[in-house]
Amino acid sequence: MIFKFLRLTVLIFLVSFSMAAQEYEKIDGVWNAFFLDHSLSDKFTLRSEFHLRTVSFLSVWNQQIIRPSVTYNDSKNLKWTVGYSFIRNFDRDVNVSPRIRLEHNFWEQLVYNTPIKKGLISSRLRLEHRFLEGFPLQEDRSLRSFDFGSRIRYRLTYQHLLTPEEAKVPINFVVFDEAFLFMNSNGTPFRFNQNWTSFGLKFQLNKKMVLNSAFQINTFKVTDDQYIRFRLWSNTLIYKLK
Repeated sequence: MIFKFLRLTVLIFLVSFSMAAQEYEKIDGVWNAFFLDHSLSDKFTLRSEFHLRTVSFLSVWNQQIIRPSVTYNDSKNLKWTVGYSFIRNFDRDVNVSPRIRLEHNFWEQLVYNTPIKKGLISSRLRLEHRFLEGFPLQEDRSLRSFDFGSRIRYRLTYQHLLTPEEAKVPINFVVFDEAFLFMNSNGTPFRFNQNWTSFGLKFQLNKKMVLNSAFQINTFKVTDDQYIRFRLWSNTLIYKLK
């Protein structure tokens, strides 16, 4: 089994690297997030996400995100979610003014999990309805307008238990790849936007807290032959209130 998920990891990375054309820019960063989960009933869960994302490691802001959502647990392996993301996007040039571009993002999501021996395969499909401040950004925010666009995201995740199930702190190896595609006015995906590839560890610290720590490569398409590649260290702490 260990060789199977190692081969999967190598395959995903080869696919990710193959998207980089002749020219791309490399950027390093750190993404930190905190998720707060509250179970409203056996079927409904409320989640609040807080994301703090920087580039040049911790010195320059990249994004700040607040993301509340509600999930309906249809069954043990099927979940439906609706949510909203408030996003502050920062220009990497700290001397640019104005530097912050706002986004209001309304989304729906479907997650289906397939349990396997000592592991799990998860498929996540998310549809986003995005309202972004249009360029050029005006100094006076009251003069700014918003452009609308839709995007679809698909994430395939594989996790494998590395420790005995009865371990004090169970540890899973986790790898995922997520593709982002822009959609046209007819709701049809038509253009590649970006791809995220990640591998790392998931620590079940106790019954209420989970820590995910991973190395992540995000590839953004700028033009037909130019890409930006983010190399990130990503950390997410999940806390269950109830």
